[in-house]
Amino acid sequence: MTWLVALVLAQAGATDGGLDRRTRTLMHTEVTLALPRSVEAGVREAAFSEGFGVFEHIDAELNEWRPGSALARINGADGGTPVEASAEVCEVVSLALEGARRTNGLFDPTWAALRDVWRFGSAENGVVPTDAQVKAVCPLVGWKRVTVTPRGDGGCAITLAPGTTLGLGGVVKGWGVDRVVAAFRARGLKDFFVQAGGDLYVGGLLEGRPWRVGIRDPRGPKSSSFARLELTDAAFSTSGDYEHFFVRDGVRYHHLIDPRTCRPARASVSTTVLAKRATDAEFLTKAGFILGPKDGQPLARTFGAAAVWVTPDGRVHATKGLETKLEVWPLSGFDGGAP
Repeated sequence: MTWLVALVLAQAGATDGGLDRRTRTLMHTEVTLALPRSVEAGVREAAFSEGFGVFEHIDAELNEWRPGSALARINGADGGTPVEASAEVCEVVSLALEGARRTNGLFDPTWAALRDVWRFGSAENGVVPTDAQVKAVCPLVGWKRVTVTPRGDGGCAITLAPGTTLGLGGVVKGWGVDRVVAAFRARGLKDFFVQAGGDLYVGGLLEGRPWRVGIRDPRGPKSSSFARLELTDAAFSTSGDYEHFFVRDGVRYHHLIDPRTCRPARASVSTTVLAKRATDAEFLTKAGFILGPKDGQPLARTFGAAAVWVTPDGRVHATKGLETKLEVWPLSGFDGGAP
């Protein structure tokens, strides 16, 4: 998931003067909330407090790297042992499994079993795993290896098959965005944006006009875009091969793994999805990236979503109807560099 979605203000000459924008680092990414300064100060402060509180709670309970979190306890249990979980944790895990079902397993929260095979973090050493290493772990990846048994109080018991690990980073930010959007609307707020890393929701209007969002140029500087469009009341999410990767012998190896092969997907360089919910956008950016534009467009339609792809040949593809709404300019870096 890209860590940067360029937010372009709605009209020429507009500045942040009309927006109260707050940013905090949570869940290993930047979370940004913004409301118009025309909203009464006390209402803004209460909304910001509630919004960041949603992400603080997610960071505490669904961060697998945090000792004692609910997800750490689930992953740390012996395979086959049920772990009691709260209604909130059960909701997110069930949502992730539903996303896997609807994408035919292309979005798969059990990808985390491959974490020690493919290393793309700050300590990655650029080593390509052997076929034997990949084949040894790949059978542990599969969303059907997770069982959620509901309880009467809304909680559940979560059971992982031996060797299987849950990684919810591909859904939990979108879920958090959707929860903050619901909280803002419950307060009567209409115009706002909520962003967690590469997952963004824009509500209403900015200074009377739709928000304009830019899609990051996958081979350009972090601050550069190759396309933009106007949005209102929509989620926007991008997955790209440029955030966590290494290049070995001229080949780019990245963190967007195809669960069918347990290797980096090759059909796309980046995929951007526009959907009604941020969680749907998260599912679809990953599945769409793996499929590429030809097979990804029918999947996007089943979610009522639209999508934009950049393919390894440097071409831009968009779902029907979206291409006429995009403002596109030339891409960087597709001149024989590392794919």
